[in-house]
Amino acid sequence: MNPGLSGRASRPPFSKTAFAAFGLLAVLPIAVRFYWPAGNGLDVTGYPVGRDFINNWVGPRLAFGGEMATLFDLTAYAEAIGRVFGTPLPFHNWGYPPFSLLLLWPFAQLPYFAALAAWTLLLFGAFAAVTLSQVAASERLRALLLLFLSPACLINTIGGQNGFLTGFLLVGGLLALERRPWLAGVLFGMLTYKPHLGLVLPFVLIAIGAWRTIASASLTAIALAGISAAVFGLEPWRAYFTTVSAFQFAILERFEGFFTYMMASVYAGARTFGLSSHVAFALQAAVSLPVLAATVWGARRSQDARQRTTLVVCAVPLLTPYAFNYDLTAVAAVIVWRLCAPEPDPTINRRLLAAWMVPALMMPLNMIGVGIAPLALIALYLTILQEIARPAPTEFRALTPAAA
Repeated sequence: MNPGLSGRASRPPFSKTAFAAFGLLAVLPIAVRFYWPAGNGLDVTGYPVGRDFINNWVGPRLAFGGEMATLFDLTAYAEAIGRVFGTPLPFHNWGYPPFSLLLLWPFAQLPYFAALAAWTLLLFGAFAAVTLSQVAASERLRALLLLFLSPACLINTIGGQNGFLTGFLLVGGLLALERRPWLAGVLFGMLTYKPHLGLVLPFVLIAIGAWRTIASASLTAIALAGISAAVFGLEPWRAYFTTVSAFQFAILERFEGFFTYMMASVYAGARTFGLSSHVAFALQAAVSLPVLAATVWGARRSQDARQRTTLVVCAVPLLTPYAFNYDLTAVAAVIVWRLCAPEPDPTINRRLLAAWMVPALMMPLNMIGVGIAPLALIALYLTILQEIARPAPTEFRALTPAAA
């Protein structure tokens, strides 16, 4: 008998219904305050509904319309967005590698709201399919509802963000490593769309000897870069590595504006307490380097594909200073696995709930200068690492195809 269960009678675990309800209630005030539709296709803050999808829709329109250079000129890009929408809009900047324009082009062929609907539904569908593949058939409907009502997924839905895409690529690639290594590589190659979310992958892949996946990921990334260079030339890549990278580092260093409330990293947490950029980067490194080493060790030790996936997914937001609440969809997916497991472990239920709520609760906490959200992510990461180091009788095990 697990000694950790002795306190269960006095502190019962939260149910799946409670997770869903807490997630919805936590996001609702954020939706009303920042994203609620106010008429004429705009929300209460003056952005078009689905505000962060603007880049994904306008970017390829400008690039394929002969205005590629506009993407890398902050003033011209802001003016172009206003021109496309017919009214001046709040600030946006382009921050993705040139090959992403090819992937986003189909959405740019649709009217804005039709494209937003397709973006949200198709990508959530792909992300949900990957997530539910690890859930028993009898639990899948409940798991789907639970996943949709997670704060990370709700914030992606109302904000038009790309967490469903990155969640699909990351989780899908990790799950495919053993059975479909070439497919895993393709997904990881496409994840270079947001390269900071894949920092851990080369180290893990080398550690476990996933050479076919490494080859596939490298070929995919090279092919995407080569095709985009053939279509757009080399200048957009130069601008991406100079102008875009410099701007992203500058806004991270200044740490001002609404985006700071949505940052889930150790660096951001330190900055909310008033620490300087140099100190915050030092604290980030003090967490990132041990997490990287521990993740490589854990990935080699674990023989369970789903457990390894959980470890890597939980490591991702701890390794980069540029992690946001909408990047935590993959964390929501692995929490759903835990909640819907045949024998869920109630001893870590509250740690799961804390990490589950991070995407919503971190915003008001960051606003008042108490950036403690990374602590919940660290606690969940250490729990998974401990399970790998000392497997308990209730060890988290992958579902076999027969069980699913």
